[in-house]
Amino acid sequence: MDLSKYAALFLAESREHLSSCNQYLLEWERDPAAAEPVAGLFRAIHTIKGMAATMGYDAVSGLAHGTENLLDAVRAGRVAVTPALVQLLFSAVDGITAAVGRAGAGLTAVAADDAALMAELDAAAASAGPAEAARPAAPEAERQVPASRLVSVVIRSDAQVRGGRAMLALRRVEPLGAVSDVRPGVAMFERDDFDGRFTFRLAGDAGASAIEAAIRGAGDIDRVTVSDGAAAAGDAAAGLRRQIRIDLARLDALMKHVGELVVARNRLVELASGRDDADLGGVADQVSRLVGDLQSEVLLARMSPVAEVFDRFPRVVRDLARELGKQARFESEGGEIELDRAVLDEIGDPLLHLIRNAVDHGLESPEERVARGKPAEGRVVASASRERNTVVIRVADDGRGIDRQRMLERGRRDGLIDPAVTTLTDDLLLRLLARPGFSTATAVSGVSGRGVGVDVAMTRARALGGTLSVTASEGTGLTFALRVPLTLAIVRALLTGVGEERYAVPIAYVAETVDFDLQRVTAVRDRQALVVRERAIPTVHLRDLVQASGEAPPRRPGIILEVGERKTALIVDRLLGQQDIVVEPFEAPRGMPTFFGGATILADGAPALILDAAALV
Repeated sequence: MDLSKYAALFLAESREHLSSCNQYLLEWERDPAAAEPVAGLFRAIHTIKGMAATMGYDAVSGLAHGTENLLDAVRAGRVAVTPALVQLLFSAVDGITAAVGRAGAGLTAVAADDAALMAELDAAAASAGPAEAARPAAPEAERQVPASRLVSVVIRSDAQVRGGRAMLALRRVEPLGAVSDVRPGVAMFERDDFDGRFTFRLAGDAGASAIEAAIRGAGDIDRVTVSDGAAAAGDAAAGLRRQIRIDLARLDALMKHVGELVVARNRLVELASGRDDADLGGVADQVSRLVGDLQSEVLLARMSPVAEVFDRFPRVVRDLARELGKQARFESEGGEIELDRAVLDEIGDPLLHLIRNAVDHGLESPEERVARGKPAEGRVVASASRERNTVVIRVADDGRGIDRQRMLERGRRDGLIDPAVTTLTDDLLLRLLARPGFSTATAVSGVSGRGVGVDVAMTRARALGGTLSVTASEGTGLTFALRVPLTLAIVRALLTGVGEERYAVPIAYVAETVDFDLQRVTAVRDRQALVVRERAIPTVHLRDLVQASGEAPPRRPGIILEVGERKTALIVDRLLGQQDIVVEPFEAPRGMPTFFGGATILADGAPALILDAAALV
């Protein structure tokens, strides 16, 4: 029987189990008397052993078998639970991970390192530690799962902002329990074709009447249905039966075809609107709806929770802290927030750089922390949240923070900051930290200190059409905020015109549009600004940036771009409406301005450049 066709499935499932192993080990290390981490670890290793044996991967099955024997000795109380034992199990999981990777590459033989690790595991399992130091054998604890209810909501058809009502309903019900499995995803709430129907799961003991009352408090709610726990569990089981694994390359190919369909759809709609043909118009509307539905389904199929990236970091923080002689723990929030798989694959590396920097020269040593009145153990927290059509991922630590005055003096000394500058703002601080070779570390270590971490994060954020910002103060820690779009393939954009050219602005960064009224123009620090609701917003004239020919029209609109806490008024000649565009990255020729982030094909077949909002703000 040819088992090679199951290799990809083995790799995917093994990596999931190994990720769980690291989580269980971290839990067990913090609470050596806990029974569930040991039981969960045993189950995961046993499953990997069975799959590897079936596939004929001797190195994997041998390491898993040795690990299983050691865990069995621990459960039986024959081996003492010590820090050295836990570290050996971490090494075993690392060894199995490496063996799984080699097996995926077709290398199934037992390596010398594998044999040495197997011998060490066997020796540890055969040793007889002191009985009083061992954790007594205990039956596997049953995991307590909070009650979960399936909630279905229908918003009134005449509601003006159905997506906003849906988001408000979720916000109002969050105090009653954990919200999960929102269908369709929250990304759909902001689309024009959202029909106001959605479902979600709510964990907790809140009654149906309380849940319904909270949701109806959002207003314009037509119907709320709350299932009982049994129905929710049954539906969840049915959902699991319907799930399948699919090669990501197929989803990428499907997204490419959908992108071409979107371009063709836009062209068809434009042609139909210019002709007095009812039949053609009807067909164009039907095709537009079908392509929109297909686009939404493919985007949802590509969405994955941010937790898939966050789950890599607890082990990273733990190992770094041990290496540096520090105490640190990793915490995460908002792991259920979903991102396009392509975006998720790109953010892991910059987040890893930020987390390594936080542990190395963000967190103090245990002695220094205690002297400052802090807990000996430092915290690194990664959190994800939604802001319109973007996701913000923050990496924060509670370490020593930044001495702004010292950084300002160093920036002046190195010629990076104008001597006239007296205040180091967050923007200036980020420019310093992101400058290649610039580092706050006093010495280069094996972890960080070469001044590349923030630079890598900034570069990757810009490549994704996102931004990186920083907030810091001395003694209380530092927070980086990475803003990225939900998807890279197809985005909603506001089309603008300057001279004879057209440009696209991603709608995710558009706060509002206003009239550029000269009576509301002022100056802030020798820069033109537009006063909008008593706030002076700096202006950027796109006509000047692209050096457009001809005269500007007498009345021009402004687009308020918002990136994090910063705003800029982009002044253009005209607004041409919104459109779904397919983002086509391109290799910018030498001399291309940095405020162009890609290109697209418009409905009439003409190309247009996409503006990078982060570079304009």
